[in-house]
Amino acid sequence: MRPQLQVAVEPPQIQLCAFMVGEEEYAIDIHRVLEILQPPPLTQVPRAPRVDGVINLRGEIVPLVDLRRVLAAGGTMDPRRQKLLICLVGRRKLAFRVDRVTQVVRASRDELKPVPPVGGGPLLSPYVIGVCSRGPRLLLLLNLRAVLGS
Repeated sequence: MRPQLQVAVEPPQIQLCAFMVGEEEYAIDIHRVLEILQPPPLTQVPRAPRVDGVINLRGEIVPLVDLRRVLAAGGTMDPRRQKLLICLVGRRKLAFRVDRVTQVVRASRDELKPVPPVGGGPLLSPYVIGVCSRGPRLLLLLNLRAVLGS
C-alpha cells in the first residue's frame, strides 16, 4: 500500500485595488476595476442626486461619483494625485473619483472579516462591508452598490 501524499491547500486568493479617500484607505475587488486614469474634464448634471457629473471616456458618456462627497471625507486632497477608477457595477460602467490609488493587495479570503456590529447596528459606514487586515493597518472593503444607492 502506497502512502497518501498530503498537499497543503492554500486558501483562495483575491486581489484588491486599494485607494485613499480622505484619511481612510479603502479597497474593492480588482475584477470590478476596468481602468485607472487621470480625471478628465467633468460635465455637471443639474438635479442628478446620485452622480457628481459625467465624463467623456473615449466617446462613451460615463457617470462620475466623487467618493469624497459620499463618504464625507475629511483632510486635504492633492488634485495632482486624484484618480478615477472606472468600474463595472452590475452591468453599468461608472467612474469613482478617489484621492489616490495606493496599491494592489493580494489577500486570502481568510483575511477578509465582516464589519463588527456595535449596539445592534454596524460600527462603520453602511458602505463598508468588511475589513482586511494588512499588518498594523486595516483596509475598509467598500460596497459600490451601496454607494450608488445612497
